[in-house]
Amino acid sequence: MNYSQLKAWMRADPRSCPQCYVMAHAGGAKYSVEVEVKHELEPLRSDQTGEVMQFDHVGQVGEKLKALGIEEGVLRLMDPYDEFATGGEPGCREDMSIRF
Repeated sequence: MNYSQLKAWMRADPRSCPQCYVMAHAGGAKYSVEVEVKHELEPLRSDQTGEVMQFDHVGQVGEKLKALGIEEGVLRLMDPYDEFATGGEPGCREDMSIRF
């Protein structure tokens, strides 16, 4: 989902705020945002480049999303190298509600 699409969504109906996940991978230095659309997660992409938006810290994510009227989200910490993972999903996945 492009940033401009999320902006238009929030402008059209601010009360139907989508669930936004701030993704943090173990050992990773960057954060990304995924937006829940029809029970699927779509990464938030830059309008100019089409690349997934990367943030250095959660404060930057909060600034970007608060500008759209999104005040809370879910911080999802994932360990893609979990040795006990089964199937295609990472075994260690922690979710925490956060306010921006």
